[in-house]
Amino acid sequence: MATLTIDGHEVTVAKGTNLIEAAKQIGIEVPHYCYHPALKIVASCRMCFVEVTQEVRGKARTGLLPACNTAAADGMVVSTTSDAVKNAQGDILEFLLINHPVDCPVCDQAGECKLQDYTFEHGLRSSRMTEPKRFKPVKKLGGGIRLYTNRCILCDRCVRFLRDFVGTGELTIRNMGNANEIDIMPGHPIENPLATNIVDLCPVGALLAEDFLFKARVWNLKPMPSIDPSDSLGANTYLDVMNNEVQRTRPRENTAVNGYFMTDEGRFIYHAIRSEDRLVTPVQPDPQSDELLEAPWDAALEFIDEKMRAAGSNAIILLSTHVTQEEIAAAKDYAATIGTEKIAYIPNACVTDDQTFPGGYVIPGDKSPNTKGITQEVPSSIDDADITSESVVLVINSSVRTENISDAHVEKILGADFVFAIDVLKSPLVKHAFLSLPGRMWAEKSGTWINRDGIAQEFTPAVIGPIGSRNERDVLRDLTKRASNPRAHKAQSERVTTS
Repeated sequence: MATLTIDGHEVTVAKGTNLIEAAKQIGIEVPHYCYHPALKIVASCRMCFVEVTQEVRGKARTGLLPACNTAAADGMVVSTTSDAVKNAQGDILEFLLINHPVDCPVCDQAGECKLQDYTFEHGLRSSRMTEPKRFKPVKKLGGGIRLYTNRCILCDRCVRFLRDFVGTGELTIRNMGNANEIDIMPGHPIENPLATNIVDLCPVGALLAEDFLFKARVWNLKPMPSIDPSDSLGANTYLDVMNNEVQRTRPRENTAVNGYFMTDEGRFIYHAIRSEDRLVTPVQPDPQSDELLEAPWDAALEFIDEKMRAAGSNAIILLSTHVTQEEIAAAKDYAATIGTEKIAYIPNACVTDDQTFPGGYVIPGDKSPNTKGITQEVPSSIDDADITSESVVLVINSSVRTENISDAHVEKILGADFVFAIDVLKSPLVKHAFLSLPGRMWAEKSGTWINRDGIAQEFTPAVIGPIGSRNERDVLRDLTKRASNPRAHKAQSERVTTS
């Protein structure tokens, strides 16, 4: 351990800890651009200069050192606010702004830009630059990413991330001196499943995602903590919400799960919430066409309850690997109430090989969020279930993908006398089930998933779901109440057609 003093505060940190992280432990932010905890240190931006006094060969020496590349040592005295530090920070910011267009009013990074923040806190109020500024056109780098070279400060984060962390190395710094700029390798656009993380890494508005381009101002967004539903890692995320719509997804730091990053698939899966295939009302397939006809909620619940109760031990409840732990518990309660022990899970059909990157990030091959949780609670799978022409099956799916149930399993399910589904999208099962109820997306409800490493992670609603949809847990509780007291809930008028 090393004990040192930073701005008059004594702090003890592990040996090898750099001064940026040491200062962070006592709530002091050292300004920086090129440094990131997950990337190799290059100390190129010099924005993190601090004044360090330490004993060297028996004499006290004082000088400016980059905090990112200076390890904490016993007896070290550090100042982040001295005149020498302030002058250095001001000079560096003035240099970085020489060719910057200062187009904050039209930049999507405005409001969360470190160049804005540090210039306000540490920089000059006006520029001494009188020469014309350099101009570079906007580039499309691939992967839905645009580079505004005029705003780039060459912190090198994006290059190091793709080269060292991802291992694909699509970006480089080309040319020399004032002509330095970020660019793709000739003929090799950015194409990897972690690509859009470079937008989060960029401390200024140089790298922007086309998905969020000109959609909203960040001060109008409400960041809601959530969990990525696209795979079994369960990356921690923020869903940025405006007007009850998710505008974008960002990774949320959790060193035990996803570190600082997330997959592009998880980043853009929020589009499923407003999908054209979204199920927003109870439906029945029209036997005369391929259309889905609307059905009233109360009559639909009453019909499902009657058929499930009448089936008794022939009633089967099937759960996908996307349901929450709370929904599993509610399904078990309903099964016990109607007198069946036949409850099983449906293995996820969207499975590939794990993908491991040099930086240690692993994208799981299992593209569902709660396989670990459901296999702990429900040991039997659909492969063990005996579905016959006398069976009545209730499937709780609620997957963000329509293809998560294999064709073979769909065919097996449809061999039952009656098939009911609770789902969020118009999946192949919904198109053939006798009756389907609209559930809620993960962003519209609360729940718990257990990721591949056995870590239980809770999430809460970020937006309000469609008016016609209901939380799956509430639907199962409603069915349980109806089964417990069928006469009190029997619909008197509207009925679901059985023809």
